[in-house]
Amino acid sequence: MVSSKRRQSGHEEHLELGDGRHVKLLDVLGKGAFATVHRGLMCSEHGVRRSVAVKLFSAVSSDEADLVLRTLARTTRRVACIDHPNVAGVYECGERRGQPFVVSELVAGVSLAKLQEAHASRQRRIPLDLALFIAAEVAEGLAGARVARDHEGVQLGVVHHALSSRDVLLSWRGEVKVSDFETSMSRVATSSIRSLRGVANRAATMAPEVARGQEADARSDVFSFGVLLRELLVGPRFPSVLTNSEAIRLAREGYVQPMTFQPHLPQGVDAVLSRALEVDPEARYPNACALAFDLRRVVLGMGVGDGRYFLRKALEREWSQYAEEITTPRFIAPAANDEEGYEPYDGELVAIDPREKRRR
Repeated sequence: MVSSKRRQSGHEEHLELGDGRHVKLLDVLGKGAFATVHRGLMCSEHGVRRSVAVKLFSAVSSDEADLVLRTLARTTRRVACIDHPNVAGVYECGERRGQPFVVSELVAGVSLAKLQEAHASRQRRIPLDLALFIAAEVAEGLAGARVARDHEGVQLGVVHHALSSRDVLLSWRGEVKVSDFETSMSRVATSSIRSLRGVANRAATMAPEVARGQEADARSDVFSFGVLLRELLVGPRFPSVLTNSEAIRLAREGYVQPMTFQPHLPQGVDAVLSRALEVDPEARYPNACALAFDLRRVVLGMGVGDGRYFLRKALEREWSQYAEEITTPRFIAPAANDEEGYEPYDGELVAIDPREKRRR
């Protein structure tokens, strides 16, 4: 993550995981209305360490604590079964002094929302081919969650419930990963999320049937993805200035504001977008698997393939001070005592002069 803040206190906070394991809380990566995300170090009693992200939720009342923790544990058990390159892994969950937390994969990079904001600040949009690459990877992640199976081989049918550009993480290596699957289910277990403001914060990407109080299903994720794709290619679903009650009302109606200009979208892309944003769930793609197949077919037909290199470059242009050390090739200086001019680094040997003898 880009925004990080060092802890001011001299001592480190630990979250106990049981069986001799714990997580040290390090930098603060970001704060939201309901949680703070930390960089953490997960440690075992045998000295095995792993960098992780820790989402520490706001404290809940003692009356709600048991329900929230049970809901969070059930969600974590399901999401931890997802094994897909476009999904951020989930490892563990727990509770500390009334604060539930989730330990997950640390994706070094920025959110899609941050990349969109960076382009918007210069009154530009993400290039079409890069936007389609990112969207296709997100669709693949949703599809991977949909077909995930538990240790007994039972398909879980995991859905996201609250997909937005903040939940799409872009790594400095050019990876696209969807995070926070079913996290909203844990929030719903608390009284705070039931406030008007809490619902309105998610209304922009909410499917109309969910906004009306119905249970979300795979088609609801398809609608939320359609909103995300529209944001990438056209612009926001709602006008910029709305009250909380207006946002919820428009979400229930399935409203998508008319385009102020007619973008030149390829016919196949326009067809995918239109079907994903259908107000009637029956008219949408039945699930993310069908959506991902259709979108990938369209983008491959346009010649948009593996865009990780171009995503890396796009991130470097905006945040070079963070991305450079991961993406820039390392050049190795000759060792002072090595007559062949090599110095091993990270297990690799590289010749400085191409005319010199190479060691493999």
